[in-house]
Amino acid sequence: MAVPTNLVALGDQLVFSLDDGVRGQELWRLQPDTLQVEPVADIRPGPLGSHPSAPVRFGDQLCFAANDGQTGFELWCSDGQAAGTRRVADIHPGPGDSVPSALTVLGRQLLLVADDGQHGFELWVSNGQAAGTRMLADIHPGPAGANPRELTVAGGRAFFVADDGRHGAELWVTDGTAAGTRLVRDIRPGPEASGPSRLLAFGQQLLFTANDGVHGPELWISDGTAAGTRLVRDIRPGAQGARPSHLVVVGGLAYFAADDGHRGTELWRSDGRRAGTWRVADLNPGAGSSMPSFLTAVAGQLLFSAHDGRSAVTLWRSDGTAAGTRPVASGLAAGEAPNRLYADGRRLLYAAMDSEGGYELWRSSGQAAGTFRLADLNPGPFDSYPHGFTRIGQRLFFVADDAQRLTSLWCEQPDGRIIQVALPVQAALSAAVVAPPPPAE
Repeated sequence: MAVPTNLVALGDQLVFSLDDGVRGQELWRLQPDTLQVEPVADIRPGPLGSHPSAPVRFGDQLCFAANDGQTGFELWCSDGQAAGTRRVADIHPGPGDSVPSALTVLGRQLLLVADDGQHGFELWVSNGQAAGTRMLADIHPGPAGANPRELTVAGGRAFFVADDGRHGAELWVTDGTAAGTRLVRDIRPGPEASGPSRLLAFGQQLLFTANDGVHGPELWISDGTAAGTRLVRDIRPGAQGARPSHLVVVGGLAYFAADDGHRGTELWRSDGRRAGTWRVADLNPGAGSSMPSFLTAVAGQLLFSAHDGRSAVTLWRSDGTAAGTRPVASGLAAGEAPNRLYADGRRLLYAAMDSEGGYELWRSSGQAAGTFRLADLNPGPFDSYPHGFTRIGQRLFFVADDAQRLTSLWCEQPDGRIIQVALPVQAALSAAVVAPPPPAE
């Protein structure tokens, strides 16, 4: 079945993975102005496919992991043309897999996690050429590997979580050189891990959650030095911790969901200081939780999904004050259970349900008048589950199920029409208009 995945804008074309039933899952491209779909390269000839994954733009190329059937899953790059699609390096020589993952651009370098068959999964660096691809640091000597994860760029450096075999999983940082790759701080002293997670760039600093073994999972901040890595606030005193989640930055402030042990999981904000960290509002009054989720920055405002204990989960907005935190629209006018929120310029796109249908495509300006369902792509009570939103110029592409329950590729045209893109195994479908332009706001 043709299920497009891993949508990425590469210059003026859309590149994605697709199994057309003949080649297996390979790399494909689409020209936005014509909506013509064609294969980029048949990396692994035959029906098995190379299964491209973890794609990231690196300069004017797309770098990803793929398996050509001879050298296993390795690092590849493509300029969107067959002649410009090549394996960068056979990191794990022979048929073994290095399984590149966590591809992250740091300046003019590409960071990745890979296993060369001797050192386990460690941090690697590449300039897109075989000669410029090397292990950056053997953080955990031996075959076990440090298993780096959550690579996040902030202040010209990449922060990540790794286990060197002595300190447990802790916060590390690199400037892209071996000498500049180091443990930031042993937050939970000794071999036990503090388990940093939810890493988020916050200006030149990094916000994250960690457990120092005393305060439980709480919000931390780091400038990349041991002295500059500290607990922001002990929101929930004791070992259980507030468990901050869904972190996002809006207007220079960090917003997140946290549980202080008294008011349930509610919306909080922080400027990185203890005194500047507080609960925005108790949306579900008392010990109940409003469970803010899918926090998304849209044109300087915060939009998110939550419930107040009296009505269904719906779309909310906040300006960082209790008075300015309220539902976008009354009742279910903004849809029920919004998820997969995506900021597209000054509007929010998301999936939600209403009384007339399943999970479909909605949009919101953050105001009631600018919030409505864009299209019922899988008509009736069925779900289309729109996701994978990717913009190229004046066109927006995404993936959703159609009336035949087939997961397909869709395009919102500059005039607002939503068109289903004809994929190879759906050739009978022509690029038909399935939704008219939205009403004027």
